[in-house]
Amino acid sequence: KCQPIIFQVSITNQNQWDEVLLTKGVLVIDVYQAWCGPCKAVVNLFRKLKNEFSEDELLHFAVAEADSIVTLKPFRNQCEPVFLFCVNGKIISIVRGANAPLLNKKITELVEEERKVLAGEKERPEFFRYFTLFTTFFHPFPTEGVRYSVAIIKPDAVSEGRVEEIKKKITGAGFSIAAEEEKLLTEEQIRVFYARNTEQPDFDDFLQFMMSGPCHILVIAKKESTKAIPHWKDLSESSENEPDELDPQKQDRWETEELLSFCDVQDSIEDASRQLAFFFPNFGKQNTGQHVERTLALIRPLLLKERRDSIIQRIRDDGFKIAMQKEIVLSEEQARQFYKEHENEDYFPALLEQMTSGPTLALALTRVNAVERWRELLGPKIVDEAKKNNPTSLRAEYAVDSVPIDQLHGSSSPGDAQKELKFFFPQEHTLALIKPDAVKEHKGDIMQKVKDAGFAISKIKEASLTREMAMQFYKDHEGKPFYDSLVTCMTAGPSVVMVLTKENAVEEWRQLMGPTDPEEAKLTSPESIRAQFAQDILSNAVHGSST
Repeated sequence: KCQPIIFQVSITNQNQWDEVLLTKGVLVIDVYQAWCGPCKAVVNLFRKLKNEFSEDELLHFAVAEADSIVTLKPFRNQCEPVFLFCVNGKIISIVRGANAPLLNKKITELVEEERKVLAGEKERPEFFRYFTLFTTFFHPFPTEGVRYSVAIIKPDAVSEGRVEEIKKKITGAGFSIAAEEEKLLTEEQIRVFYARNTEQPDFDDFLQFMMSGPCHILVIAKKESTKAIPHWKDLSESSENEPDELDPQKQDRWETEELLSFCDVQDSIEDASRQLAFFFPNFGKQNTGQHVERTLALIRPLLLKERRDSIIQRIRDDGFKIAMQKEIVLSEEQARQFYKEHENEDYFPALLEQMTSGPTLALALTRVNAVERWRELLGPKIVDEAKKNNPTSLRAEYAVDSVPIDQLHGSSSPGDAQKELKFFFPQEHTLALIKPDAVKEHKGDIMQKVKDAGFAISKIKEASLTREMAMQFYKDHEGKPFYDSLVTCMTAGPSVVMVLTKENAVEEWRQLMGPTDPEEAKLTSPESIRAQFAQDILSNAVHGSST
């Protein structure tokens, strides 16, 4: 009985990964999650391509389990297939999703190009490697004896909660962090920071990767008493003459290299100066010892019900800005997960009962030194202690009689703030449409408002809806008096269809759109899209998903 030929090498650990990456030619790797296995939908395509290009043994295929390979950490816990493309041991490109036409095109192009390189018909291009070890020089520009540069911690490191770890490594090497901010970068911002790389063959793939989630942007400083320029690579490069033994110093360098592979920093004085002004326009006016931070505040159910407006006003009076807010009724499972570090405390049952008794208001607060300042305002956690020792604190002032649990929560540290904000405001994707009535005259203005609001545009296309598509799209409104008119409006011309990505994206997009009726929007949300660009309640410029 004939056995099927196994044409995909299986990679299940780091050693196997390192060996397979030495393969000459074009290597296509299907990165899969342990719980679902490799992508079966593309096997026939890959087998066909393997047969077509079999004569010169240039094309190879492999499958790699992300969960067991350190290099593939950025691709863990993803629900769509990921395909990496390697040429002579270098990862040069990525395709997300089982897009057969795109995979076929990409593989064919790479093989044909490799054939020309081997035949001496063209030189091998320099590919922009975006998940390799970081070895860029750090050449900050001088200001009053201090040299600064802008660094970006990439989305994969942010999503894995490694920001504090990377920052400690940076400060441990003698650098200081003068300012920082976490944000979703727009396409324009990425192109500015990586201006020197825009012509690289895989830059479009890298662009999508950098827009896939929030980045953490740092202003890194170092005081210089000499004319010598500090080298960022000093953090990560080891001497070629070091012995091969795994001594503690070398191990530390390897750990540092892994950390800094998640972080990019500019490599010229001119670029560093320009980008500091671009990302931190008010940096020169700030006290560099103070950081604009985000922290999580929770207003628990009883206080929210009784004194919501009062506590929110107190927060604003102290200089906090409310960057995001969400009212949520926590399930017992959610409350247990959020407060799992307290589950052995005597007060834990009462805390669970309190947190699941009604809506809680979660706030993302921003200001200089937000974490420390919010904790100072809150005062002691024990209500009686707060009343006795700090009667002007928020926990004392807003205590609820006969309830032993304090009514306010604040993050304990910047690291905790980062984790807790992700719990209540996870990164989300939402569908957004610019309707035909607004595409012709206001498309550019609306797109600018989307970018200014911090959304990453993960996908975008212009499409004309057929009547059948529009009817299906608004199926929930079928039978309502305005249904036919709504369908007609949606088929009057092309729409711009987008997938927007941001923390709390669904709610943030609905706020940016404004009320459905543009007249109401002008009164209650004058800066919203519908207030500024909508014609009437049907031709109201934009559409957004409700969940």
